[in-house]
Amino acid sequence: MQIIRLLVLTILLTSCASQRETAAPTPTEIAVIPATLTVTPTAVATSTPESSPTVEPSADVCSPLAGYTLPELAGIVVNPYHPPRLGSDNPHQGVDLAQVDAVNGIAVTGMTVQAMLAGKVAGVAADRFPYGNMVMIETSLDAATNASNPVLILPTPLPKKLPGGALTCPDLNIYPPEAGAARSLYILYGHMQNPPAVSVGDPVTCGQELGAVGDSGNALNPHLHVEVRVGPPDQTFPSMAHYDPSADYEEMAAYCLWRVSGVYQTIDPGCLWGSCATP
Repeated sequence: MQIIRLLVLTILLTSCASQRETAAPTPTEIAVIPATLTVTPTAVATSTPESSPTVEPSADVCSPLAGYTLPELAGIVVNPYHPPRLGSDNPHQGVDLAQVDAVNGIAVTGMTVQAMLAGKVAGVAADRFPYGNMVMIETSLDAATNASNPVLILPTPLPKKLPGGALTCPDLNIYPPEAGAARSLYILYGHMQNPPAVSVGDPVTCGQELGAVGDSGNALNPHLHVEVRVGPPDQTFPSMAHYDPSADYEEMAAYCLWRVSGVYQTIDPGCLWGSCATP
């Protein structure tokens, strides 16, 4: 009888140990999401991008993250450039950069964000969805192309205003520039840790500190969202917001102008650091 009791006890203990092992959580990787999107992506037929050879960029372009050289940035991209069809807000119109802790696999906050090109502040947002804490800097197109190596492949201005899309937008009384008209390069830095310390109109130097990596706005993990566009010069964006009931008319108009109007055309930010994907 004693032997039978021992056998039963052994079976019960083995069963409990098995249940505990099954219930243990499985480690997961960092969830990487589009930095600024909350709507369901629209299927778009696109060709697979081919990466051009990595080229040592010009010293006139500064790294957007302190502690990383320009060639090193390609290795910390956690969400690549994936432009949508014209007028759509999906899937990803910039590049997300993050430093991931090698021990626990978690993206970290606090890296210093720096201006990639000299210019002037064209836009700011203080904890407004979806970009969170954001700074946008305008640089003349001539200065941007002269600084970039290889030379930026710039989009041809659209011949006319795009029709309204699925995104709810105010009526935008602005049209793409005529061929040959002046244009500027705009770089947006999003999801920073704190509200901007600069104001619209402030001059900015290459490498100037703009803030720190955070997870403000529509960001599940700390990262820097870099978005680059070409469009009419001297436009300002005092704030922008969308997908949020608190977004007012002016903020929604600014977001729609920047994102889906076709007036400001997106290019791959990686082109500025020599790692450019072309269709």
